Amino acid sequence: MRSLQDHLGLRSSRSAACARLGVAALLAGVSLAESASAKPFMDYLKPTPIVAPLSSATWGVAGVLPRDLSNGIESAKGAGVHPDYYYWDGQIIKATDGKFHLFMSTFSGDTNFGTGWLNSDAYHAVSQTNVLGPYVRQDFVYSNNGSHKGHNVSAVELPDHTYAVVVSEIVPFTIYTSASLDGPWTACSPTSGIGGSNISLIPRHDGRFEIVERNGTIAISDTLCGNYKKQTPTCAYTQNPTDAQGNPVVGSIYPKRTSVPNVANPTNIWQEDPHIWRSGGIYHVIYSGSGDRVGWHVYSTDGLNWKDNGYAWSPRDYQKIFCYEGTSTCSQWYKMERPSVVLQDGHPTHITWAVSDVDKDNAVLPGTPHGTKIVVVPFDGVAFDNDFGVGGPTGGTGAGGAAAGGTGAGGAAAGGSSSTAGASGNNGTGGSVAGSGGLTSTGGNAVGGSSGQAATGGASPVGGSTATGGAVSNATAGQVATGGQPAVGGAQAPNGANPGTSSDAGGCGCRVARGPAPSKSLAILGILGVLGLRRSKRRNRR
Repeated sequence: MRSLQDHLGLRSSRSAACARLGVAALLAGVSLAESASAKPFMDYLKPTPIVAPLSSATWGVAGVLPRDLSNGIESAKGAGVHPDYYYWDGQIIKATDGKFHLFMSTFSGDTNFGTGWLNSDAYHAVSQTNVLGPYVRQDFVYSNNGSHKGHNVSAVELPDHTYAVVVSEIVPFTIYTSASLDGPWTACSPTSGIGGSNISLIPRHDGRFEIVERNGTIAISDTLCGNYKKQTPTCAYTQNPTDAQGNPVVGSIYPKRTSVPNVANPTNIWQEDPHIWRSGGIYHVIYSGSGDRVGWHVYSTDGLNWKDNGYAWSPRDYQKIFCYEGTSTCSQWYKMERPSVVLQDGHPTHITWAVSDVDKDNAVLPGTPHGTKIVVVPFDGVAFDNDFGVGGPTGGTGAGGAAAGGTGAGGAAAGGSSSTAGASGNNGTGGSVAGSGGLTSTGGNAVGGSSGQAATGGASPVGGSTATGGAVSNATAGQVATGGQPAVGGAQAPNGANPGTSSDAGGCGCRVARGPAPSKSLAILGILGVLGLRRSKRRNRR
């Protein structure tokens, strides 16, 4: 009799464990489905509509001809003719009158690009009605005693609907402000505890201002032209320990990269050109791995705690980036650097890159048929923000398993900030499954994002953290990870599975393994677990 009771008790225990796992999986299914929807940055790019008939009446190797000379801005003087001007950087802002303003650096085509950029000027161009172009040169952005010198030119609309243009590198870090995109511009000289090259600026959700510089270190100031104090970010990956040239650096938000898609022996140096923005309640930074001709993407709920979305682009994938809508023509640019986004109605709608047809540092020379330009590529920012922003996978979990932005029974949320210019972080109203017997916490399910970990062994989760291998797994404590992000470098764990192919360490034979399970499967698993527990209880009563 005792043996029979033990046997029934064991089966009941296993059924209960499976039921709790099933319920956890059922509640986590929505979050898993949302997490699975986030894609590599490049996958949100769209074919480019043609502004003017494709033409070969310009400079460039065969791979970039014919092309739309009215897209972005370039100096086109005829077939095989060297440009009068080089164009680099590039930031587009839409004015209230519907015109599009492009801010960039430019310098004479009579110089070597590799050294001529040291004497570049900050310049301004306008497209009357179309974000794609054509952009017509206007004038220098500013004049300092007759000098217009500036590089790493970027621009941003401020919360009070005025504007700022930022320059650095060949001049001290300077911010120019104006009530109009046409100027006039007034300079201020903030102080900074980080490097002074490739600076990108963003107004924060809390009223302060944040900058990121070439090497990925970040700083925050209470005022636009104040003192930018270096921050110590928290990253869900191993941080890059070196600067662009390979020297030691501390506090970079760039992950340490060990591999690059389609690059056999990557140098992993010259990681630079960060561009920061906020949309969908989430901060994003895209940046160049210029030494390997590649781009990367990281993101954050608060600008301080960062996750890695991995590989973002490479000119090697030009057929996914630079193709014209309705045609089979794609431009095979050699270099694509200085990325930025165009924001409209709160979403990124286009991406700009500065591009060259050959190695810009050594082969763009006077008298050659080579040059540089700024290109504009459409981007599905609505889908992007849905996937990464509110309702997407980026809402971090708070102490006790509450979704970011809310509170749960186990403790207050951490990381979900309110927004003054858009939506806040994911608003959780509980977000965890906790307690013995698989009871849900008093807050219920997470709303619009990833929930905390689901406890299946009766213990409430402590950190609410997500998995780091991109897998759904039953760990030895019986927990189910509900929002695993790609591992460092953007690669998922092999097959998305944890070691072991049958029962969990806790004795439950209803393992979820071999990659993320569809939400329908998780729902079925939850139902079967509950039915199994009921059947076991009936047997025990008999």
